[in-house]
Amino acid sequence: MTTNNKLRRIAVAFGLACAACVAHAQADYSVYGVADFSYGRFEPSGFEALHRFNSNSLTASFVGVNASYGFDGGWKPGITLETFVRFQDFKTGRNDNDPALSRKAFASLASNYGTLSVGRLQTLLFDTTTRFNAMGNSVAFSPAMRHIFASGNLEGVQRDFYWNRAAGYVSPNWEGVTGSVMYGLGPNDQRSDLAGANIVVSRGLLAAALSMQRVHLNDGINDPTKETTWQVGATYNFGWARLFGLYTHTDDSGLEVRSNIYSGGASVPLGPGTFQLQAGFTKATGPAVDRKHTSISGAYLYAYDSVTDIYVVGMNDRVRGQTEGVSVAIGARYRF
Repeated sequence: MTTNNKLRRIAVAFGLACAACVAHAQADYSVYGVADFSYGRFEPSGFEALHRFNSNSLTASFVGVNASYGFDGGWKPGITLETFVRFQDFKTGRNDNDPALSRKAFASLASNYGTLSVGRLQTLLFDTTTRFNAMGNSVAFSPAMRHIFASGNLEGVQRDFYWNRAAGYVSPNWEGVTGSVMYGLGPNDQRSDLAGANIVVSRGLLAAALSMQRVHLNDGINDPTKETTWQVGATYNFGWARLFGLYTHTDDSGLEVRSNIYSGGASVPLGPGTFQLQAGFTKATGPAVDRKHTSISGAYLYAYDSVTDIYVVGMNDRVRGQTEGVSVAIGARYRF
């Protein structure tokens, strides 16, 4: 048999094997996102009031695409690409410093052994904070989200709640219990490591979580950042209301600051819609820091249809030694 004939037979066999794999595989893809558009008065404590349009009063507006390919045995490689959208200035990203794929951008491999993801990932601490407060991932109006992620590193956590150059693993669900770990390398120009882990338990009407996060950054110029954060959260559905509670502790040895962040809330069916109430209190202390921050928010959501909510939301925000802030907005949220 000539070499060419051998190569042809090998190519044919390889092609038949690929065809057999495709026959037992299933491709899937989806396009999804949230369009949240509102107008209101926005005034965090210590800032002047701004009257403007906003794209993240209840949920940050974004668009995403997910594609996956399922094989026999439960193996499913995939890719997820998402970007934030700002309707007020028709740009992508939460701000001009965000990358093009500002929300998530990762490749994944799911199986019966869990899911491994690599790329730009959302932190586990952000995931549990979103889950265990009544106002979800509203950075603009949720006291828990604002205190932990949007009030500066003297009060909340260091770094963004999206990590580049990160890898994460989520375990299979063991009778309502899942565990996750995540590790990131941080900015390219810094010697750094970012790590997180959580355990989430969901049993019927009760869910609870324990989360931990460590951030270590060293750019070789400024003092190194060494911060450890841990959090416990829980929620219970009584039927007449769903209650939420969160406690978060940060210990930043680089800035010599410790903070204790408490948050509680409720989601109550009321008339044709749902009333959401959330309060948060933070005390941050250190040799040169003595900060107290209190926020109370409320929102009423009317489900116009299965994918559209119309809402009004407000927040009172107070930091000791700063002017009081009052924010209010009215808007609509569309999920697709």
